[in-house]
Amino acid sequence: MKLRSKFFLGDSLITFVSLVFIIFAFKTFWHFETGSVVQVNFQGKTYGNFSLFQDKKISLVGREGESMIEIKNGQARFKYAPCKNQYCVQQGWIRFTGQILICIPNEISIEILGKTKAYDSLNY
Repeated sequence: MKLRSKFFLGDSLITFVSLVFIIFAFKTFWHFETGSVVQVNFQGKTYGNFSLFQDKKISLVGREGESMIEIKNGQARFKYAPCKNQYCVQQGWIRFTGQILICIPNEISIEILGKTKAYDSLNY
């Protein structure tokens, strides 16, 4: 027995309504706010909060050696780290609220802060 596959008007309507709902939900619940402050944590303590709207280089010496953090054009990144795999450097620039970069060997993290607190899996 051969089954016939037809695409009906109702199928098109359901597909269209689903796409509209997905786009609406994405724009409503998944927003990216550009941050305004970089919080630098060093060895479990807050080293400082720095404006994203300044050009600044921060050098911190941890267990593995010197790490360099660069803040420029509303973004932040690890410019240099002495660790073997360079994961923190490879992540590149961050600029949205809630984004975090971590250099585990040197116990350094940088987080973008903004007007509202971004929720992610770490908050739950």
